[in-house]
Amino acid sequence: MHNHPGEYARFLAYGNQLIAIHADLRDRLADLREGVVPDRDLGAHCLAFCAAVTRHHTGEDASVFPVLAARHPELREFLAALVRDHHVIAGLLAGVSAAAGRLSGEADRERVTWIQRELDGLAAILETHFIGEEKRLVAVLNAIDPSVGLTGLAG
Repeated sequence: MHNHPGEYARFLAYGNQLIAIHADLRDRLADLREGVVPDRDLGAHCLAFCAAVTRHHTGEDASVFPVLAARHPELREFLAALVRDHHVIAGLLAGVSAAAGRLSGEADRERVTWIQRELDGLAAILETHFIGEEKRLVAVLNAIDPSVGLTGLAG
């Protein structure tokens, strides 16, 4: 049992935590796509966003999905499809990260435009992925005993 009631309450709703993480990632991606982030800072912000998505998906694959698969065999096929999605998304993130890492302080317009187009495609794929996860997993995650410790959902 957790020592702090607030910490215990935070873990009572893993599904809600998943939604909050997805909302944060959606917001960060929208900022990148909509020009909220100045071109000169785009590279660093893209790298941070790509790292956050990678951490989230790696955590799901390593600690969340195995627990769900063990407790809910009917979800195994769906979870395997999500892992495949994660691999596809990882490839897209690697491309964006590589391009973002080459941006100089005063980024060239052509590379920025390419990155923004890639982010548009990534946004479409992530949105479909996130909606699928949320529809199928939120109720299941919210029913999990917090003592399980699904650290893979940490943002």
